[in-house]
Amino acid sequence: MGSMADQQLYAVFTLIDITLALPPTSVKCETSFSAMKLLKNKRRGRLRAGRLNDVMMVKLTSPSINEFDPDLAIKHWMVILKPMLL
Repeated sequence: MGSMADQQLYAVFTLIDITLALPPTSVKCETSFSAMKLLKNKRRGRLRAGRLNDVMMVKLTSPSINEFDPDLAIKHWMVILKPMLL
């Protein structure tokens, strides 16, 4: 066992780690709820949790249509598909 000073220092470092792990704002959470509100409407009210999670991941991590570069996507697709065709 360490001394009392070592234990207190460890407790301070643990508190610092926890504080740094917490997000400073709730923007990420609010963005997720806004995306869910747009996705889960009357027509899609029966989306199960797994499917809703998948659709939200695409919505939240994909570039906007203005930022999307189809050439990069095609090149990426060709790199993945080409070995399968040979």
